[in-house]
Amino acid sequence: METLESSRIVRSTPSSGGWWHADTRSSALRAATVVVGGAVLIGGLTSFAQLYLPPWVNSLSNSAGGWTMFSFLLVWLSRARPVLAGVLGIVAFQLLVESYSVVSEWRGFDDGDPFSSIWTVVGLAAGPLLGVAAGLVRHAPPLWRALAVTPLSAVLLGEGIWALNTIADTTSPVYWTLEIVLSAAFLLAAVLHGRLVPRAISLVTSAWLVGTLAFVGVLVFVLN
Repeated sequence: METLESSRIVRSTPSSGGWWHADTRSSALRAATVVVGGAVLIGGLTSFAQLYLPPWVNSLSNSAGGWTMFSFLLVWLSRARPVLAGVLGIVAFQLLVESYSVVSEWRGFDDGDPFSSIWTVVGLAAGPLLGVAAGLVRHAPPLWRALAVTPLSAVLLGEGIWALNTIADTTSPVYWTLEIVLSAAFLLAAVLHGRLVPRAISLVTSAWLVGTLAFVGVLVFVLN
């Protein structure tokens, strides 16, 4: 007679392998629908929102942090696993920017030719990283989830610090301060949710600060 232990069916879990790429056709289609539909909607509405947003958040549509947050959020909401999420990160960023541009053109503002702005280049470079990071936050083990938040937090902190020191006299400092606060809040939430040990927290914090310095370097020496 078989023992209870020997007859037990062992089920595989996401952590045993495949968690980073095991999207089904239906889950991939659902994820793509969420990203495409959400990006077109948010990008288009952002152009209209500029008419109604209070001055202290009016920099949202022209900030790397704004497009980064939206791209990250859409891929995270799609529940795509990291491999597919990397592709969807590009899709999200590009559609956000182009939808904004198309609606702005409809409203009578010349926003340039499609896929010709600096944001197109930024989206191609940052989209895969943001997408994979959002997928890791959904599906990876705790330490990797916390590390995956650092690209988003680094962009927010880096841009906030840079803007307060360079363009605060022509834009509201409230928005840039809010980016800094959100940067710390996102990272703190990831650390607390993962219940990380002090050594892991030090690693995540270091990645955040190094990423921030790298992003400020990009702002100063490339995008400027």
